[in-house]
This record gives sequence, structure tokens and C-alpha cells, in this order.
Amino acid sequence: MKKFYSLIPTYFSTRKSQVSNKNFLLALFCLAITCANAQSVSGIITDYNNFWKTSASSINAMKPVSNHNLLAFTYNNIQYSTGVNDQVLTSNGESFVAGDFWSLPVAGLTGNITGNTKIGVGEMYDGVHSGASNSVPYNNIANYLTDGIKGLNICTGVANLPAGNMSFNVNTINPQNIGDGVPDIVVTQIADPSGSTDGYSFMDVSGNIVGHKKNIVFTTITPIANWTADFYEASTNPLTLIPGFTNTDRQIRMWAADLSDFGITAANYSSIKKFTINLSGNSDVAFVGYNNNSFSVVGVLPVTLSDFSGKSVNNKTQLNWRTETEENTSHFSIERSTDNNSFIKIADIKASGNSNTTKQYAISDNTPANGLNYYRLKMSDKDGSFTYSKVIMIQVTATTVTASLYPNPSSDNVMMVHPASAGASVKIYNATGIAVSNTTVSANTQQTKINVQPLVKGMYYAVWQNGTEKISLQLLKK
Repeated sequence: MKKFYSLIPTYFSTRKSQVSNKNFLLALFCLAITCANAQSVSGIITDYNNFWKTSASSINAMKPVSNHNLLAFTYNNIQYSTGVNDQVLTSNGESFVAGDFWSLPVAGLTGNITGNTKIGVGEMYDGVHSGASNSVPYNNIANYLTDGIKGLNICTGVANLPAGNMSFNVNTINPQNIGDGVPDIVVTQIADPSGSTDGYSFMDVSGNIVGHKKNIVFTTITPIANWTADFYEASTNPLTLIPGFTNTDRQIRMWAADLSDFGITAANYSSIKKFTINLSGNSDVAFVGYNNNSFSVVGVLPVTLSDFSGKSVNNKTQLNWRTETEENTSHFSIERSTDNNSFIKIADIKASGNSNTTKQYAISDNTPANGLNYYRLKMSDKDGSFTYSKVIMIQVTATTVTASLYPNPSSDNVMMVHPASAGASVKIYNATGIAVSNTTVSANTQQTKINVQPLVKGMYYAVWQNGTEKISLQLLKK
């Protein structure tokens, strides 16, 4: 209330000559609405260990340490499901109003990431207790706000989102849902809230606020759970685990609101094009959810990717991913990079196309680079639209790097068998160390033909090199 009352003198001094006392009180009441505390979510259920329930009045002593998705939440004493897995709720005897909630995909973020911004993930997200593994989290701010089933993973998020504006494209508001009391927006807070204010509003195509802004101070939102997290430095690539931010406990808070809480009415809803958050620089968000029954979102690919992971096995990388739903999905392209910048496609996998059940996919990359390998999925729809998954990083440490030549000796052509790599070459050196030929190796191939017919008889050396590794073999030209 201190913040609210501090606004009264300024507002009164600028308006008292323009409005009557009655109108002033009405205006003051409207101002109070925009600054009022949000309606806290008082309890949640997630799929951590299949079923995990917690509330403000009875915080679960178990603290999640890895991925878990929101199954249901309680708002105004009514429990709503998100549609992630209603069967689990029913089998555990939960009563609920069936819902359909998703995370809003990020369309824009104006703030600059600094050393203050951290990526927060469950302490066992990478499979390593109290430390980072080789598969450290990927560096993509937006994906941490939309990962998991329907984008509702609570165990990943961004702490201290940079000050500025974060926007989401929306359209096709259903006017029948305005003011029905069913929540239309659900916002998360997963670290240490400050006393600063974030502003939430719907915007038109010109960037004007539709209705009014809803200002939230997260210290006024009641915590409903605790979790254990690692916080990685978001301004580095790859991300680095910060000393003092490992295996730390944080609180989870949520609030929800009806469209009418933003001043959305039957008279103005049709002009809405975006939902925007004015970030203070201290916001810690796992996701911003929306009610799919109330409005639709622009740019959402009809495939729900719930998991994408990989590991190194015997100098190869095994990649696995899982979808929960697919609608007109065409195929998945697996792309690899050694610098997390330039990616090349290494394979295509046909998608199921249309499915409302869990689908598992797997592929092995038999020729990864020695060292760090970055992988992502390009998920393509049948109409040509596509989106990318998060990027995962896998460390491959080759035990031996081998190659061979055949036939050897040779008078015509010789075939060199070597590791697959991008940017490699095979050079032939004579006995005095002078290069007499240079053959570029095709990317991701494991054998290269070399013409030795022009060479005079004698001993040579065939050297395969990819920039970081080198293999030298003796070659006899007869």
C-alpha cells in the first residue's frame, strides 16, 4: 500500500482542477486497480516424480531438482488443469476444471544481457550433483521460457531478465471469455523477487496499450514451493556455472489474471496484437502461460517437443527426442556445429505427422568431431514453416584416431580411409617434406580417393588433417 499512496499527491495535483471530488475518487479507484496486487496462485501440481503437489498453506518438503511440467494450478480456490496430463490428476483423486494452457513464445526482447542475467535450471538438470557436466545448458534465452510439455517446464528459467520489454504475438481473442473469472494469463517467478515493479499489458499494432497496464511487485505474491537450482552465467557461450550459485534453494511464485483485469472489453479486444512485459531487470521467469481457449498465438508450430537430449557413446553421439503432440509435422532435420554458430545438416528423420500420443525418436551421429559438438533440431511443418529446438552440447573425446591406405603400394589411385570431419584435407608430401598434392575432403565423408599416377616412384607421406588433428601414413608409389 505504501507504493499506492505515494502516487496520490502527484495524481491529485495534476487533476484536482479538472475533475470533481466524485470523479476524482472514481479516477483514484481506477488507478488503484492498475497498481493492485495480483491474484496469487495458491497451489500447483506438476509431474515431478509423476505427481508433486504443493501450496502456499502446505509447501511440499520435497524440492524438485530436474524438469517438471505444470499439470494444474489453483486460482480463486478453483483448481484448473493445464491439459498436460489430466489422467495423472484423475488417477490421484484430484478434482479440477479441465483447461488448455501453453507458454507464450517470445517474439522480442529489447534488453541487453549482462553478467546479472542467469540461466536457472534444476540442480540435477545436467545429471551432475553440485557441479556442471560436459553437457552444460544451451545459450538461448527464449527457449528456457518455452521448453517442456506445452512449454510449461517450471525447472528451467531466466533470472534477472534484462531491463527492457519482452513481447509475445497474440491474436483472435475470444470475447466470450472476457470477465468469466477463468484465468487467461499465468506468470511465474522462480528465484529471488525484488521490490521493483513489472508492467504487463496488451498492445495494438502501433504499440499502444489496449485497456490498461497491470503492475506487479512479486514480493507481494505468496510463495507456493521451493526448488533447488544451479544458475549459469547467461552472458557467456558456452554457459558457465557461477561459484556460489550451485545447488541453491529458491522459491516459486505464480499469479494469474482474467483478460478483464487488464481492462480488456468487448469494445477493445479486437485491436490486440501483442502481450508485453516492461521488465525491471529483476524478473525471474520460468514461463508466461496463456489460456488457449481465450486467445490464439501467432507463430506456434504444431509440434510439442518435450525432450531433446544426447550423450557420447564409444566416440559416437546418441541423440534422442520426444514429442507429445504433432499436427501436420513433416520431418526433423538434425544439425551439428563445432562452434555453436555454423550448423550443417547431418540427417533427416520423417515425423509421425499427426499424433496426440508420445512419440520417441533417436539417431546416432557416427562421425562427431573430437571435442565439443553442438546439436539442434529443425522441426518442419508440411506447409514449409519450421522452428528450432534448444541447442545441446556434447563432449566427445576420441580414444584413438585412425586411418588407412589401400592399395599400398599403388601406381594409379589410392583410397584413404579417415575420420569424418568438416574442413579436412589430404596432402601428399615427398621424402624431403615438400607437398606435391592437396585434396580437399568432402564434409562428413570417411574415405577420399587420391590420384598418385603423376608422382615419380618412391616413398611419400599421406597426411590427413582437419585443423585440430593430424594423421600421417607412409605411401609407396610403384
